[in-house]
Parts: sequence; structure tokens; C-alpha cells
Amino acid sequence: MIRHVGSDRLSRADESARKSALGLQFGDGECRPKSTGWIFSSLSWIDQTLAHVCLVLSMSIRLGQLLSWRGVALAALLTGGYQLHQRFELDGLSGLAVKPRAADAPDPVTPDESEASTWFAGLYPLGSGEKGGDRVKSDSVEATPVSGSRSVVGASVNPRNLVVGTWALNGFGPEQLDDETVMPIFASVVRHFDVIALQQVRVSQRDFLHRLVARLNRDGRQYETLSTNDLNVWRVDGAAEHLVFLYDTRRVVADRTQLYRVADPEKQLRDPPLVAWFRAAQPDPQLAWTFSLVNIRVDLSRARQEIRHLGRLAEAVAGDGRGEDDVILAGLFQADHAYLGSVMGERKYWIANQASATDVDGRHQTSNLIINRRHTTESLMRSGVIDFLRVHNLSIEHAKRVSPYLPVYAEFSPWEG
Repeated sequence: MIRHVGSDRLSRADESARKSALGLQFGDGECRPKSTGWIFSSLSWIDQTLAHVCLVLSMSIRLGQLLSWRGVALAALLTGGYQLHQRFELDGLSGLAVKPRAADAPDPVTPDESEASTWFAGLYPLGSGEKGGDRVKSDSVEATPVSGSRSVVGASVNPRNLVVGTWALNGFGPEQLDDETVMPIFASVVRHFDVIALQQVRVSQRDFLHRLVARLNRDGRQYETLSTNDLNVWRVDGAAEHLVFLYDTRRVVADRTQLYRVADPEKQLRDPPLVAWFRAAQPDPQLAWTFSLVNIRVDLSRARQEIRHLGRLAEAVAGDGRGEDDVILAGLFQADHAYLGSVMGERKYWIANQASATDVDGRHQTSNLIINRRHTTESLMRSGVIDFLRVHNLSIEHAKRVSPYLPVYAEFSPWEG
């Protein structure tokens, strides 16, 4: 949502249009009146200039035409130039800028303290932060902010877009964690995300997630996890796969008391989805975006049946009593965007990844993010996949040791919209 701080100043575009309509702009240069009653001032200037010219002509006649016509013309030009200098300032003549000499004239480079803030990506204001906090350094996907942006009420830092993702890992477990041909690549991919839903994580050792986080945080990052293990759901079968959320605590805040698995007494989904609640960490908590992220793994053998229930699942999470209407479905859906859109309704839901395959072979599209168009207005409608195979110039076999799937991401405003 665009926030606009009121300002009594006209924009440069509005001024330019106004002047152009009245014939005061010529080519690259513009002629700006100094007085606020500029129309009447311009007419007065014309009258005074004509009066001075007439005076010069009269004096020339009385002096017996001592001045030639060239002298009269020169005198008229000097008179007009003097009036122009007194009442106008010139700017933009092929890069030449003429600044006013007045000591109280405003600096054209430094905006007034009452100026409105500028907008980043056209959807939310960038706060410069009175404390001068630099942007958090990260490899995450981000757009370039507009320079000279102004702080807004409640902003404490320069928040950038939140990058939310999903990644199916096909049994990623302790063996991959101990493999130095795998973990540097895995860590480099994860660093692109502020929060990511992971499917098919083989938590066969009770300390596996702690070791994974310690490995990811070697470079000073602050990742934490939420998983089915936090709900005391420990599967005796060491080959069983878990749903895990991995998030950067500098970028998002999680409420562990809000973590739950969706009750599904009718077993409509073979693997009950895991739901977590997050809030953007950098904006003021009263203004920060909050959302529920639903981690889903659709069973391939029952994909058609389970996908039919995704719309009801999203509505159930939105109506779980917490009052959170921003619900994002993230997971391994075993279907492409066209099928998901036809079942769930493309007018109601935005399927984030529509252009790219999500396997390292480049043949299938199985992972995605599903976002409610009406409720989640914080979505910037920018998304894609991170093709770590090509980024790291890996062979297909090497890439599959990390995961046979590519992660999907989407960008969101950190401000509640």
C-alpha cells in the first residue's frame, strides 16, 4: 500500500506542465518566476520593460537621435535583461544552472524537512531512519531504493523487501550436512531467503537441526528453525521426512506459541501441513507486516485429491481465531501453476512461479507459493527460482546431491498493507 505524506509543494513535473501550458518553458531550459503571484508579476514585468523601451526611444528623439537604432535596440536588450535578472532565475540550459544570489534562497539539492517521503518499488515508503541505521547487509534479493528518501513515522531502519521461499530437499539429512561438497552450496542458496519452508528434511538425529543452524550461522547470520520436532512430533523411523521453517531472526520475528499442525481428522492430506506465524523485524511492530506461512507437502500418488483441498486449507488457517488474513501456502504441490490456478482460481490466488521449472533437469514444475490476491496486498508480484545448478556451474549429479529441486521465492513489502 502506498503511504503518502502530505506536502504543500508542487512536484517538478506539475510545475513543468504548468509553465509549459503558459509558454514559459523553451527546450531544455525553463524560466521560473521568483514571486508567488507569478502571472501578475510577469504581466507587470512586460509593462515595465515596454515603459523602459519607450523612455529610451523618447530620450533618443529629444536628443536629436544621437543614438542610432542599433543603440536603441541594445539599450532595450539591456533593460529587458536587467528585469529578467531581477525577477527570474534560469535553470537547465544544457546542463547550465544559474543559482539565485539571495542568502535565504533554498538549496535546490537539499529537500526541505517537510518534504514527503519517496517510495520504493511503488508500494511502500522507505524510512531513512533517524538513527542512521544502514541497511542490513545480505545476499538476499532486493531492489535498489530511491536515493534521498525520507523517514516515516515509526521507521527505525531502512527495511528492504522480505524474501519468502519454499524448497523441497528430497531427504536432506545428516549425510548432506557432513558433506563439504554439498553444504557450501546449500548455505549459499539459503542466504537468499529471509524465511523459507523446507520439505522432505530427514531429521534422523535429534541434534540435526541444531547442527544445521550452527553450520549456517558460521558467517555471522542468525538463522533459527521451527519444525514438527518443536511440537514433540518425533518419528521413530529415521527415514521419515519432516517439515521445517528456516528463518533469519534479523529479518523476521517468529512466535513459537503460534506453531501448529493443521488438524485433519478425515485425512484429506496425508502429511498434515505445518503453520507458523511471522512478523517483519525491521519496521515498527505496529506497522510491520505479519503473515501465516503454511508448509505443505502434497503426496504424489494423491496429488489431484489433495490439491482440491488447498483452498479450504487456506480459509481454515485464516479463520483459526488469530485474526491473521495474510496466509501464504508454500510447498511441494506436485503440480504446475496452470493446474493449481485452474483448481484454486487465478482471480483469487496468485501462483508465484509461472515461468520456470523447479527441478534441476528443467522439465517439471512442482514447487510453488500460493498467495491470496485480495488479502495479501504486501506481495510485490515478483518471484522466480534460484537455479543453483547454473549459479555454481554444477553437473546434474552434483546438484542432485544438494537437492533435485530448485527453490522458489517471492518478494513482499515489510510494511503491513
